Amino acid sequence: MAECYFFWILSWIIASGEVWIALWALGLRSSFTTAMILEGAALAIRGAAFLVPGAVGVQEGGYILLGNLLGIPGEMALALSLVRRVRELVLGIPGLVAWQLLEAGRLLRHRRRAS
Repeated sequence: MAECYFFWILSWIIASGEVWIALWALGLRSSFTTAMILEGAALAIRGAAFLVPGAVGVQEGGYILLGNLLGIPGEMALALSLVRRVRELVLGIPGLVAWQLLEAGRLLRHRRRAS
């Protein structure tokens, strides 16, 4: 249980680092504490909206709301949210393509056996 908790905290800190680097890349010089608050609250919002597939729209609205509370302009908060979405797509699309290729191979093998 302690290891699970440790790795969850570690992943949260790494994700906060990603937010911090993205904020710096967008030209906003914020503290790492701000990035941790933003990431933690965004995780809470995404968790609360688990019924929305992919949290589409929820994540963006959450970042805009939280960004305004932390002094980040709305357009920058939206840009930050879209940077996070790009990361999800970059990691998710290759997995979906691999899954599709795997299933297509299974379908072809099944059809060859059937004929």
